[in-house]
Parts: sequence; structure tokens; C-alpha cells
Amino acid sequence: MKNNSTKKIILKLLNSISSEREIKKYLEKFSSDGPNFAIIKVGGAIIQNDIENLASALAFLNQVGLKPIIIHGAGPMLSSELDQRGIKYDFIDGKRVTSHSALMVAEELFKQENKKLLQALSANNVNAKPLLSNVFNCSISNKELGLVGDVQSINMEPINKLLNNGCLPIIAPLGITKDGQIVNINADIAAVALGKHIQPEKMIFLTETGGIIDSHQNIISTINLNADFDELMKAEWLHSGMKLKLQQIEELLNSLSSKASVSITKPQYLTKELFTDSGSGTLIKKGHIIKEFENLSNTQENTLKEIIESGFNGYLSSNFLTEIEHNKFYLSHCNRAAIVMSYDSNIPYMDKFAVMDSAKGEGLGSAVWKKMRESNSQLFWRSKSSNPINKFYINVCDGFQKYKNWNIFWIGIDDYKELSFCINYAASKSPSVNYE
Repeated sequence: MKNNSTKKIILKLLNSISSEREIKKYLEKFSSDGPNFAIIKVGGAIIQNDIENLASALAFLNQVGLKPIIIHGAGPMLSSELDQRGIKYDFIDGKRVTSHSALMVAEELFKQENKKLLQALSANNVNAKPLLSNVFNCSISNKELGLVGDVQSINMEPINKLLNNGCLPIIAPLGITKDGQIVNINADIAAVALGKHIQPEKMIFLTETGGIIDSHQNIISTINLNADFDELMKAEWLHSGMKLKLQQIEELLNSLSSKASVSITKPQYLTKELFTDSGSGTLIKKGHIIKEFENLSNTQENTLKEIIESGFNGYLSSNFLTEIEHNKFYLSHCNRAAIVMSYDSNIPYMDKFAVMDSAKGEGLGSAVWKKMRESNSQLFWRSKSSNPINKFYINVCDGFQKYKNWNIFWIGIDDYKELSFCINYAASKSPSVNYE
């Protein structure tokens, strides 16, 4: 952020949704990312049903000097218009088969929806310009799909020209072949192709659902592709359109830096997704490698201490590791998250669960927790009653009991005597993190 007035705008708006720590972290992050800090793909249904929230969210980013690249679809409107005109169409693996007559309707609709978004942004004092078919250079490789393009290269000249002039580029998913044929492109595929070329640290898909919905109609908050992708691809409840989106996201993240992430959310939660750790919607990361150890080297002990002290914002007791006779440690390969398990009692006790402050919001906690649970069907632990992670603990535990300033949680413990022992054990432990 180049001036104080910009920072004041951010601080005023963010104070209502995030902590001072989060505000500082994301101010520093986005002030150094340059103009192409993010690509935002807008689902067609958003323009149709939620354009006011969309325009407001994009206007906020524009006010604070952030210029995302916008690419939109028009899927629901295209299906409706084709039905009204009696033009038959089909889908193959989530991609629309596009005949000459369907393409004519698609071109008309993309221009119409692009203009609608431009007008909404103009009403919010945002300078934006259309890019309709001069960004994606395509070929046609699958004749079964008809006039559907495979992106071969990206023409950055018109995008850069708009950004350099302070305009938001609003891109339609139309491409052109070498012989001048306009072609339809699946908007998710077009967005991913753009992402591979630009290499943003953040890519956002705005949808009506606001995330990937599981079999119980709940939004999946975090997806670690290394651990979850194969299982999700087998899920019967993952419909073809979302399955294609997830496949494209996996392909995208494999081509980006390890810090890159993809978020799926709603327009009204865009600010929260960008500027808070908790975000809102589904956060998708390439994934984290978590390793399990029974003994630590001196270097690993120092790393563990650093993770715990950063995560707890305190100082670890010097005798913490020596007080536990039978340990197991779960450390992320990036050395920013850890779980310490104690097996001094009959049932495993989770002594520490920590994510470094700088890594919060990246899905690391979810990854290390999942790895720990693979080999611990029973466990118990305690947490300060003021700990913000208690919401997560309540969702994953089988039960908990309040004891003075502690909440004591457990999983997989049914026997009353065992449970009583675990509660007493946790309640009697001396604190191992000091805050002075």
C-alpha cells in the first residue's frame, strides 16, 4: 500500500472482521504482491443473482489499490437460453458440447454478461474494461466437443495494458484459433490456463455455493490435495462440474509455487477470504508432507520449540521434552506445524498442537491433525477456555468437560473409569508454556 489513506481504508474495514495480527500480516503480504496479486473467476450464476455483492467486493479491492484479473462464465444463462431457442446441447466430462448455433448464442451471452458486470462496477466507481476474445490462443483437439477450444497460449498484451492504465480487465471465456475461428472455452479451464501463465499466489473462484459441498451438504473448509484428491475423485456426491473444477485446480497448483492457494467462496465473503486466517469457503492447497518421529535431533527439537512458541505466543518450559518418557512427534516438512503426543498413560494424550503464526490459514493444522489421527483412534487433550481453536476441537471431539480455566476433550473413550482418569490426568498437568 503506497499511501496512508489507503491503509486507513483497509484498517477501518478490516477491524470488523479480523484481528490486528491478521490485518498486519495481510497488509504486508498484499503490499508486496504487485498488481497481479490474484485471479478471480466469477461463476455465471453470480452475475445473474449476486452482482451487487460482487461489484461491492471488487470495488473494495480497487479502493485499496489491488487490481485482480477477473474472468467470468455464463453457464446457467447459456443453458437457459439454448433451451428457450430449442438448440440441443450436451456435456462430456463437465464440458459443454458447442455447435455453431450454440457458439453464436454463447458469444452473445458472454458479451451481455460482461457488459452487465462492467456497468455494475462503473456504478461503484471502478474503472474496468472488457476483453472478449483476444486473450486465449486456442486449438480444437476434441471434435466430439465441437467448437470448444484448448488453450495453447495467453496474449498478455491487452491485460497488461489495462492494468498499467489502472483498469480491471474483465475477461470472457472465448478464444481464437490460428485460422480465426472463435471458440468456446470452459470458464474454469480458461481461468486455470491464465493462472498457469501469470503464476499468482492467490486464485479465487466465486460460486453460489461458496465452496465444495460434501455428502452432508456442508462446505469442506480445507482440502489438502496430496492427501485428499484421490478420495474426492472417487466420491459419488462430487458432481461432474465440481469434479472438473477440482481437477483443474489440482493441475493449476501443481504448476504454481508451494505458497500458492485456491479459494472457493461467495462474493460477500471475498474480503474475509483474502484478509483473515479463517477465511470463508473452501481453501485448497497443494498439500503438506507430515512426518512422524519417535525421537528428535537437536535441530528438530529447536524447530519444535520455535513452532510451539510461535503458535502459543509464549515461552516453552526448558524441561518440556524431558518430562515425557514416551513421545511421538508429528512435524510438517516445512517446519511450521507440529503435534506432540504423550504415551505415558494408557490412552494417548495430545500435549501440544501448534501452527506457527505466519502459517495460520494455510491448511497446515488440518494436515498435521489428519496425520496424527491415522494412528491414534483414542486420545484426549486440554485447551485453555479462551483458545480460539476450541471451535475446531468441539467439532472433532466425542465429548468435553470444563475444568477451571481448561476445556478437556476426548475422542474414542467410552469407559467411564478410563474417562475419569483422563480428565484427572489432564487437569493435574502443570502448564508448560509461560506467557511472561
